[in-house]
Amino acid sequence: MINRRTVLEAAEAFQTATEQLADSLPNGFHERGPADALLAVTGSMIPLLNSIMSVADVPDAAEIELLCERAAPHVQRLPWTIRLRGEAGEEITGLAARHGLSTRVRQPFMLLLLADGRAEGQERGASGPAPVTVRLLADDEHETFAEILGTAFGAPPVIISSLYTPQVLGQPFVKAYVAEEEGTPVAAGLAIVTERHVGLANIGTLPAHRRRGAGRAVVEAILRDARAAGAHTAYLHTSDEALPLFEQAGFRTEESWVVFTT
Repeated sequence: MINRRTVLEAAEAFQTATEQLADSLPNGFHERGPADALLAVTGSMIPLLNSIMSVADVPDAAEIELLCERAAPHVQRLPWTIRLRGEAGEEITGLAARHGLSTRVRQPFMLLLLADGRAEGQERGASGPAPVTVRLLADDEHETFAEILGTAFGAPPVIISSLYTPQVLGQPFVKAYVAEEEGTPVAAGLAIVTERHVGLANIGTLPAHRRRGAGRAVVEAILRDARAAGAHTAYLHTSDEALPLFEQAGFRTEESWVVFTT
């Protein structure tokens, strides 16, 4: 297990990255609470991208309630969530329900120390190089990014492109990657770099091209570039379905966050 201070620093980096993402959008909104919890609204139809987030060991119910009130005018027509690193007691569970967030789920928070001495070949495993090439996407290729991820996640591409606009993909802390088979885009993913942390997000592969190493190649390209840039820790939230992909790359589940949604 990674020490708890490192886990907390990664959680704080994730919170900062979410704040920066909201700040880079024309209609984005963000505000910090008195105990440093974050309200961040991107305007996306993806619930996790409009959220109140606390990375405290013990979330402050009064602060969460305050930010729920502040969120109200910004999420009237948007899906949104409350995300907590610490455990949610009855008070927070009750206030989430009062705000229409009655579904409670768990989300793995995974970490990988980048300076662990693992060789590049070891990350790929015994199967050898994946039959794909990976490159950075230019910010004006946002429609390609949206098409891949929309198809991969079964969502209209406009949901992706409305969030990851050329302006967002052009931000210095954002790097979008695409994996290609013989020049055809088949997978994509995002890296968000804050100081010496890199967050991985939206790693998706077209259904017809899964289990060929494309998603794995995107993950490894992100980790390779992050190491070269001096990052010491990589982190991500994932679904249970995608856990094996990230475990094969060396990530381990360090915490299980609580998410309240509709």
